[in-house]
Amino acid sequence: MSKIKKIKKPFSKRLVDKLYKFGMFILSIPLVFIYIPIRFLGRKIASFILWVFRTNKYYEGDVGILKFFKYVAIPHPYKGDSNFIMFFELNVTGEKNQAQRNRAFIMFLLPALGSFLLFVVTPFFMGIYYSFTNWTGLNSGSQIIVGFDNYKNIFKDYLFIYSFTRTTIYSILNVIVINVVAFSLALLVTQKLKLKNLYRAGFFMPNLIGGLVLGYIWQFIYSSVFTAIGNNLGAETGLFSHSLIGGFANSSESMGALIAVVTWQYAGYIMMIYIAALQNVPQDLIEASKIDGASGLQRLRTIIFPLVAQAFTIALFLTLVTSFKQYDTIQALTQGGPSALIPEYLSKLLNVPFWSSVNTLDLMAINIYETAFSHYEMGVGQAKAIVFFTILLIVSVIQVTYNQRKEVEL
Repeated sequence: MSKIKKIKKPFSKRLVDKLYKFGMFILSIPLVFIYIPIRFLGRKIASFILWVFRTNKYYEGDVGILKFFKYVAIPHPYKGDSNFIMFFELNVTGEKNQAQRNRAFIMFLLPALGSFLLFVVTPFFMGIYYSFTNWTGLNSGSQIIVGFDNYKNIFKDYLFIYSFTRTTIYSILNVIVINVVAFSLALLVTQKLKLKNLYRAGFFMPNLIGGLVLGYIWQFIYSSVFTAIGNNLGAETGLFSHSLIGGFANSSESMGALIAVVTWQYAGYIMMIYIAALQNVPQDLIEASKIDGASGLQRLRTIIFPLVAQAFTIALFLTLVTSFKQYDTIQALTQGGPSALIPEYLSKLLNVPFWSSVNTLDLMAINIYETAFSHYEMGVGQAKAIVFFTILLIVSVIQVTYNQRKEVEL
């Protein structure tokens, strides 16, 4: 018997269906917390009135108004022809099991959903509004609409363009280094080692340190320990000749120093994701490949990588988002410095004087903060945040979509 192939709806049709269901869900919330309690209270009052009349010894016969209370007290299914009302009857307001389950779901979901709407969604849309104003934080209530001027100005700001390029370079390098180190550690601690659980705990431990504390710890290491080692060795050039985050450090050294710190902190967390994936790899396949004479690299490429592809999707997404949003560690480590001259290619591209100064670790999160809270240009800072959010959303969607397609190919 041949199987009937299910016809997949077009993307536009599926999108409309999802938006319709989402809209119905939003409309269901006030019904659950306003209409249904009122209806429940009305039924209880009607039932009480009917009980009073029935227990009254002077009550005889049927009074016309009691028919109304009987109608209110007894649930009646909707018998009209409105699909809109019928949807809510079947899914929210009715007495069937599905409607009762949906009401319970909404009641349990509302506290978390309310917090999300209050502290995430509402500020997001307020931020979109403020990005079109000249808000400074000091003129609240008297700010005026400036249209797209804030967005035009930020793309003329060489500091923002520089921070975007540095963020892109940092994110690419950071994602590669963290995932290579994390996957290597995961391969190590999934071998037959006596102290592998101790190794796992040790590698994961730096992740428990907060970003600010971590930045201050490594600031001391780079500024004092490295220079002390260099003085004892008499090094005039090289790694220990000066602080990697101080005024004598160049852009490459400061970037490498930051990547080393973040990798030391975050690789252990990503390692746990890879460990969970590696433990699900069937050992029968590994043993069979060894019998067939496959080398370690061949097993890694043909067996392990395909079977842990989902872990790569998750790990790459987490490291990518974390890299783009890096703020606290930089703030504690270097406050965005050290300073340097703007790169020659950006100077020519943006028509900026070559002697213009930039901070080598002025990533986008730092730049947005400085614009909003140091220069009191809240509207411009909010416009930068919206652009930052859009870029991060696009990059994340592309990365996840690409990795999911690779999962299917593997």
